Amino acid sequence: MEDADLQKMLAEMAQNLEALKENQFALVAQVQVLQAALASALMHHPDRKAVLGAFERYMQVAKDSAPNLAQRMQGLEAGMLSLLGKHQA
Repeated sequence: MEDADLQKMLAEMAQNLEALKENQFALVAQVQVLQAALASALMHHPDRKAVLGAFERYMQVAKDSAPNLAQRMQGLEAGMLSLLGKHQA
């Protein structure tokens, strides 16, 4: 492979990495907005106990179906459980 080809390929890879980073930042921002909206709704929900039970069931399904992400979900799950009134030790 010639030098020019390598430089072109390297530039394309750098652009792809930059695009992936931008997409990741956009997804993180989207998740943060959704979390804030959900927290706002849950704080005023009349039956938080029922929501808590449903949340725990859905979280178990999510962790079972994506075990490689389960550990990463724990912090977010703990925050949501706390918001719903279940404090963990």
